[in-house]
Parts: sequence; structure tokens; C-alpha cells
Amino acid sequence: PYACRLRLRALVAAPPEQVEPLFRYVLDQVALAPVAPERLMVPTGASGDEAGPVREDFLAAAQPLLAAADWDGLRRTVAALRELTGAHLLIASALRWLDLVLAAPAPSPGWVAALIETIATGAAVAPAEAGPAGPLPPLARAMIEAQRFALGLPGAEMLPGRIAAIGRGVGAILRALGHDATAWRTAATAAAEGGDPTPMLAALDRLLAADGAAPAVPAAAAPPPVEGAASGGGGEGRAAPRVLKVDQAKVDTLMTLIGELVVSKNSLPFLARRAETVHGSREMGREIKDLYAVIDRLAQEMQAAIMAVRMLPVSEVFERFPRLVRDVARKLGKQVELVIEGEETAADKNIVETLGDPLLHILRNALDHGIEPPDDRAAAGKPPTARLLVRAGQESDQVVIEVVDDGRGIDPARIRAAAVAKGVIPPERAARLSDQEAVNLVFLPGFSTAGTISDLSGRGVGMDVVATTLEKAGGTVSLASTPGQGTTVRLSLPLSMAVTRVMMVEAGGGRLFGIPMDHIAETVRIPRAAIRRIKQAEAFVLREAIVPLLRLDSLLGTAAATGADETAEAEAEAAVLVVRLGGALTGLVVDHFREGMDIILKPFDGILAGIPGYAGTALLGDGRVLLVLNLKELL
Repeated sequence: PYACRLRLRALVAAPPEQVEPLFRYVLDQVALAPVAPERLMVPTGASGDEAGPVREDFLAAAQPLLAAADWDGLRRTVAALRELTGAHLLIASALRWLDLVLAAPAPSPGWVAALIETIATGAAVAPAEAGPAGPLPPLARAMIEAQRFALGLPGAEMLPGRIAAIGRGVGAILRALGHDATAWRTAATAAAEGGDPTPMLAALDRLLAADGAAPAVPAAAAPPPVEGAASGGGGEGRAAPRVLKVDQAKVDTLMTLIGELVVSKNSLPFLARRAETVHGSREMGREIKDLYAVIDRLAQEMQAAIMAVRMLPVSEVFERFPRLVRDVARKLGKQVELVIEGEETAADKNIVETLGDPLLHILRNALDHGIEPPDDRAAAGKPPTARLLVRAGQESDQVVIEVVDDGRGIDPARIRAAAVAKGVIPPERAARLSDQEAVNLVFLPGFSTAGTISDLSGRGVGMDVVATTLEKAGGTVSLASTPGQGTTVRLSLPLSMAVTRVMMVEAGGGRLFGIPMDHIAETVRIPRAAIRRIKQAEAFVLREAIVPLLRLDSLLGTAAATGADETAEAEAEAAVLVVRLGGALTGLVVDHFREGMDIILKPFDGILAGIPGYAGTALLGDGRVLLVLNLKELL
């Protein structure tokens, strides 16, 4: 009821803005679509050949006229055949359409060729669509120009074979470009039959003069879309990729749910251990462990799939840099060429958003401090235009961004002098610093080598913001520089911040702590007799390298349970967790090693947010809370 069962179609010459107001109350029931003029050019009528031999004379004259684009001569030929053809025939209808096409100021060669073919075959041939003009690709234009040159070479005895070869070659080029080759085939046929390359030369001149404005693919090869027709299907066609737009909050909810699943999954090993120790059922414990392996695999696959949805290319950040570099370089009077590589590298959306501010500070520092003015570069034997490279890539489970410039580099002596002048470090400590340690002073808060304060530098904020932001995101930043040659800043961030892999250890008399796997180099057990005391510190030798040794319970200030110290001292070996921070190894003495697991890290908030040495908490499978350590602050 109340539903129209009819489908009405109307053809209107008015523009859409004049048609839409007429259907303003039923716009949801009306579909407006543009109709190309060639779609309406459909010769109709009865088949027959009353013109007889006159039609053959028309075709013999029409094809050379089309090849030469002699529209006046073609009009006269059409008018002569129309007088000898019955008005009810298909040929007469094609002639009338041809007369209308030739009346245009610039007739379409594709339409004319299709109508002449209709007259020749006696069957309706869909005319070519008039596609928008576009330039020929450079390679295609060069090939056509070479064919044009070859066609004009002398040598009458070789002309027939040359005409045939060039006709096939240019036709293949036009088909590969998706252009209509009907007019070219007509010209090639006329040239071959007459033994004269003039029609082909004229067709090539028109093609090159129009700079590739060839007719598009014939309409018969690309039928108009049909309402309700399904895309894809059989044949050689391939369905277009389907894109589903999803709100970011929904993806974040999925990430939260997979985090809860990880926590629930971690409870199964505790349940298996309880089945063995409390209930004495080893078979039940084994079955729970087998089930845990299956759920663990599925959870990891789900986590990877959701992470893939959250991945964004770093081009989301890189696309703002060309304008930034251009504006800052113009303001500073410097010539800079920005080169971006690896912009398709993908990372978690939170990581990509984190990269914005650090890269902004690094680029501005490179433009202001690193790259010299053109005159200085020329005096140093460098090209006036500096090269600034921003390169992204993936290494293992890290996304790495490098910013490389070929500027003046960083002078360690100048950094030491600036640090002492600003009171960042005392002179005696500055004298003991190595060149690399002096270069790393640029990451200290408040440090700057600029003589004057501007909107680009001199305020002491920049590289310290880079280091702080990267550390909060679980990443690292390193700087390498060669005076007079350039500087490289390397940022390394985890691909994802959603799930953290930690190793649990016992310290302070059975208390559990989590240590991020990113910092763990290895776990060893060393004889207690191998621990040496150097002044007030302990150390041990690991593969001919001296590793300083610290006790985790002392660092955390946790008092061991009664009798725990005596039990630990009675053991012949010490459990040492070797961690790597800033390229240096440090050993942490713990009570026992426990298993590793994936956790959802929850940072401290409220009054606990300022506690140093802790990255946050995680919920274990048995309901206990695991404290996750921040080794960079702790050590």
C-alpha cells in the first residue's frame, strides 16, 4: 500500500539545479544521472539497401574524407546519399544522425567513424564517447612521433609494408592507452588501399597536435550502469575494495576488550598450578595448560588483527613537513631540499600522534642550528642547497624515524662551553665528558646554544621535549654528529602502546614486580663467590665484561621477610636480571625469576602519579596487582 510500483524515466535537457526543485518532496525516490549526448545517438529503421552501388561509392569517398578531416566534403557526400535512400531505412537514420554530427563546429571523429561503420555494415554501431582531452604520456608521444618520422621516410618499394607495420603499431599504442582507434583504423585502411600514406600522416598530425586528445573507449565496450546490478562477479573483472568507516572510539573499545581478554587468559596458568598443588590433579592441570595454549594463540591473533585496524602510516605526520621546511628556510634565508622516505611505514595511531611534536622540534633545530646559509656552504665546498632527509622504517617491533642533515654538525667543545656558561654542569665535570656525552647535553632541560631568543630557538625547550615525549611513550632518542658533515637524530618507538610484555620477578621477600621485556638483555645465575666488591659497589664479570650489580630490594626500599635474607645468602647462586639502559648493562639481583606475560599497563593517577621508579600497575590472573617498574627512573 502507498508504494508506487511504476518506474518512470524522463530525459531532460535542463541542468540538475533546475530539475531538483520539482522533486523536492520526493528526492529520496528520485535518482538524477547525467546522460552523455552519444548515448542518444541510436540509428533506427528497417534494414535494406535501396541505395545499392551508390552506398559503395559513398563509403569509398567517406573514409578518406574522414581520415583527412574534410568535414565540408563529407557533408556534401552525405547529402548526396540521403537523396537516394528511403527515409524508413536504418541507413537513412544513420545519415540523418551523421548530418547532425557534421553540423557541429568541431565534429567528433569517433562519432563520425561509428556512423559510417553503421552505414557500411547495415547494423547499429554505438558511437564512441567523447572523453575529456588529456595529454599523451611522454613515452607514448615519443613512440608516435617516431612512427610519424618513419612513415615520412623515402623508399617507395618499402611503403606497403611500412604502412601495415605502422598501422598495427599505432593502433596497439592507442588501445593500450584506452583511446578509440576507429579513426586511426579508417585512415590506415585508406592508406593501405590507395598506397598513399597521406591519410595516416594527417591522422598522426591531428593526434599529436591535440596532444593526446583521442576519443575514449567506445560505448559498446563500456555500457551505462544498470540500477541494481552487482559489482564484481565472474569474468576477469575484480571487485573494488570495500571500505568501512568506523568511529575511532569503537576501535578503542575493541582494544580495551582484548586487553581484558589478555588479563583473563593469564588466569589460566594460576588455575592450572592450583589444580596441581591444592587439588592434586595433575591431569586437570595439564588439560588447563593445553587449553591455555589455544586461547593464547587466538588472543594473540585477535590482538594483531585489532592492532592492524589501529595502524596508520607515518605520512599522516610527514605531510605537514614540506610547507614547514619551506617557510622556515625562506625566513632564515637558507636553501633546503626536503627528502622523505618510507612514509608508508605504519604504526599504532597513538604512536603516530606522539611523533608530531618531537619531529617538529628536530626539524626546526636542523634548519636553525644545523644547516648553514648558502654562502657559508659554498665557502666550505658544499652545494648551496642543503639536503634534509626524513626517513621512516620498521625494525623488529620498533618504528624508527631518522632525521639527517648535511649541515655544520655539532661541535662538542661549543656544547661544553655553553653548558658551563649556563650553569648546567660544573667545569670539572664538563672536562671529563667524552665528545658523545657532550653532544647528549642538548637533551637537558633549559639548554640552548642560541645567542638570541627568537620564535625558533633560544628558549631552552626543544630537544628536552623530544627526549621527555619519547620516554613517556616507551621510546628512545639518540643523536650522532660529525662536525662539518652533518647530524643524525634517531627516534625509536614501539609499534604499539596497547599491550606490554613484562617479566615477573620476586624481590623483597616474595613480592612480585614486573620489568618490561624491552630492557631485559638476559637472565643469569652466578655463583655468589663470583660477586666482587669495588669500593662501595658490587659487580661481576659477564663474558669478559664488568657489569655493575644492584639489589632490587635495596633500590625499592622493601624490607625482606623474616629469615628471607638468611635463606637467600645460603643459596649457592644469585638470580641476576641483566638489563640494558642507554647501551650500558646493569645486573639486578632478585630472589626468583617468574614467567613472562602480556599485560595492560595502567599508569598511576591521582596522588600516586608522582611516585618515581614505577611505570604503573597491571592486574594478574589471580586478582593480585602487579607493580611494573620504570628502570630508567629507578637506575
